[in-house]
Amino acid sequence: MENEKILDILNHISIFSGMGNEQLQEIIPLLKPISCPTGTVIINEGSHGESMFIINSGGVKVTRSQGEDEEIVLQHLGAGSNFGEFSLIDNLPRSANVISVEDSDIFQLDKTDFDRLLAGNSRIAHTFYKNCLTETFSRFRNSIANYTFSQHSLREKSEQLEEINKDLSFAKKVQSYFINSSFQDKDDEIRERIRPSFIYHPCIEVGGDFFNIARIDSDHIGIIVADVEGHGVTAALATGILKSAFSILAKDLGKTPSQFVTRLNTHFFEVLSRRLFATCYYALINIRTWTLSTVKAGHYHPLFWKASEKRFHSIKSKGPGLGIIMDAEFEVTNHELKEGDKLLFFTDGILEQSNPEGDMYGQKRLEAKFHDFILSGEKNILECLKTDLFDYAGITPITDDITMLLLEF
Repeated sequence: MENEKILDILNHISIFSGMGNEQLQEIIPLLKPISCPTGTVIINEGSHGESMFIINSGGVKVTRSQGEDEEIVLQHLGAGSNFGEFSLIDNLPRSANVISVEDSDIFQLDKTDFDRLLAGNSRIAHTFYKNCLTETFSRFRNSIANYTFSQHSLREKSEQLEEINKDLSFAKKVQSYFINSSFQDKDDEIRERIRPSFIYHPCIEVGGDFFNIARIDSDHIGIIVADVEGHGVTAALATGILKSAFSILAKDLGKTPSQFVTRLNTHFFEVLSRRLFATCYYALINIRTWTLSTVKAGHYHPLFWKASEKRFHSIKSKGPGLGIIMDAEFEVTNHELKEGDKLLFFTDGILEQSNPEGDMYGQKRLEAKFHDFILSGEKNILECLKTDLFDYAGITPITDDITMLLLEF
């Protein structure tokens, strides 16, 4: 391929943004062309990363494992796209699988070669690390968290870490705005019929979980729960996008759940250009007719306790995560609400939290504990669930954001 075409590709990759053609010319010799026939596994989830990849021609799919035999397709990438760029920063395990879906020609950029270039060219290094800071921040903060018990090591991080921690503290204050509890404090009419409570526990200073409760009009309230891929600064910024979109769109589209989530998906897809995805769940409650309408966007259905039947009511619908498919379709389900019913929304950080033996908490345990706490008449069910989760985790670190929202009718 001619250098001009390669330069055009590099100029459209965000981590190389701001580098002139002269600097990009120094990267080109490091690119190793590889051929990947259809079905080639280029990256294995959980393996240690050593290279970044740039698609010259063809295409790949990005997936995550779900159980033993199921996979979730996160996105498809075509010519000009790149993946695995985090490996130029660290050697942490890969977060997903990448598999060619057609015969593809791909450039491979090895971390070892790139490190040598950065060591010899401070201008390239400065630009590269500036571009990567946002995308790699959550991983960086996770690495720092592993050293929190070694005070002498932390002190050696000096001014740079102090500045980062200041930024994170400010980001945490900003993100608290995303978690809207004003509904509980100000809307007495709703509080007489619905008692909300929540647990929000980001695994580091800022997280990728988000929920909001809003009054749509005199008869309707809307509830959104979302979980952005990953955690840290990048995920927190994406929750800000969801927060603003929810505030803008809910007034006009909140009473038509399918249209609302479709528009939210389009907005998320366009703004983030398929670089992040999020799962989302939207629920609309009519407090006059006492009905519930729900839409799933790749998220877990809430646990719906029917008091009159003393059992859980199953909600079944389909819908992909936000930011994955531009023209995705989302199903609406409708349900009747009665006094004593309960809705528990949650994010996957609860289910995937492991104990010291490596076993995950899982949905069956969450459902069983929720069932037991209801029947035993616990006044603060969420605190009981949180205590059980942390007791289950024991000495195992909390590895993802923990969010639960309970509505009791």
